[in-house]
Amino acid sequence: MGKQLSKNTGSSLKLQSTRRWIKRFSDLLPLSTLLLISSIFFFPKLGLTPLKSWDEAWYAEISRNILKTGNWFLLKWNGLPYFDHPPFGFWLMALSFRFFRVSEFAARLPSAITGIFSVLLIYSIAKELFNEFVGLNAGLILTTMPWFWLRSREGNLDIILTFLMLLSLWLGLKLQKNEKLLPFLAITFGFTLLTKSVIGLGLLPTILYIVLTSKSKFTKACLLFTASGLLLTLLPWYLTNYQVYGPQFIDRNIFVTGLKIAGYGAIFSQVGKTTLNLNNSFQQIHNGILLWYKPFLISLLGLIFLKKKSFQILFLWLGVYLLLFSTSSKVELWHFIILYPAISLLISAFMQTFLKTIFDFGNKFLKLKYFTNQSVLLVSFVITFIFITWNGNRIVKGLYKDIVKNQPTNDEVVLATMAGKYQEVTYIDDDYWPTAVFYAKKNIIHIVHANQYS
Repeated sequence: MGKQLSKNTGSSLKLQSTRRWIKRFSDLLPLSTLLLISSIFFFPKLGLTPLKSWDEAWYAEISRNILKTGNWFLLKWNGLPYFDHPPFGFWLMALSFRFFRVSEFAARLPSAITGIFSVLLIYSIAKELFNEFVGLNAGLILTTMPWFWLRSREGNLDIILTFLMLLSLWLGLKLQKNEKLLPFLAITFGFTLLTKSVIGLGLLPTILYIVLTSKSKFTKACLLFTASGLLLTLLPWYLTNYQVYGPQFIDRNIFVTGLKIAGYGAIFSQVGKTTLNLNNSFQQIHNGILLWYKPFLISLLGLIFLKKKSFQILFLWLGVYLLLFSTSSKVELWHFIILYPAISLLISAFMQTFLKTIFDFGNKFLKLKYFTNQSVLLVSFVITFIFITWNGNRIVKGLYKDIVKNQPTNDEVVLATMAGKYQEVTYIDDDYWPTAVFYAKKNIIHIVHANQYS
């Protein structure tokens, strides 16, 4: 009897262990799939093409100067102070240069890595808001959004910013189970602002909505530590630059670059003159996500009246930024990249909601018993995969061949490299100024801006 009981107990333990391994495998499989697919999209031939003007070569030179000067707070470009954007993205690029030497690959590596982690985070956020299959589909959709793919292969700040925003949202959602994460949320959000200054503030209403509607209770000590973490993340860089450069630094960083207005004095002149141009915003979204634009519009119309909290979070995220971007005439296509994760979640959630409605109807009125939740999840994944495969040729032709242009060098790089061999002052009158500065490895004066060097 005892032996039989012991045998049964052993079998039960083995069964439980097997189930745990199956659960771990099922949890890791979607993440592993997204990791593999996004790596295939973002990593191959990452350093093959020259850095382009403006952003890539511009930012790479700023990051290289961090290592040259050893000063991580006072940024320089071409011998001049640079404070358009805060330093966090440049710090990542400088660290990449330190580990992998100064190269095209190292300049783009932070974007590629944060692009992959953004895809993994969108899956994790979807698990909190919906389920893992919505997350898997959303990750596939985000990976194949043309401009998200393109910018993840370029040395810029947009994908780094997107990653930090997603990390902030994920931490906010996790507060429901662990209120001790609040200080980490504050620090992450601080680094969001330390990447592209005020543009990150558009996420604040969404984060506050998530935090205030959670059931977590925060102690005074936790709130104090949270505020301290946010301030300690932001203040050192801002105070250092203000001390050196004065009000012109704030005027340039916050108002000219961040708010897209002429400066502090232009705030009051904007009152009453701001117009709302949603058409331009939707046109910019269309140009960036291409094949996913019509599914986005259908999903937006199909879910906008639902009162579920998970959908309200997405609409708040989208709505605030659409409102902000639609009041400015200076926003560009790449500014909307921070909305692509919300759009991918919206499309994936709508697909699953729509299919579930159809399947529930079939089960109820047509007496079809085999339309289960698993059927909904499987069909939604198959539809996503077919849609991507069907439109895959458009993605490759539209981006990898025509925009990325798989050429290992060009005339700009050759001329700049040759100019770098001469000690004399070099002038330029063309638009590839940042590329010339990076590859010449010396200061080059643009004729139009020559007065800045006098």
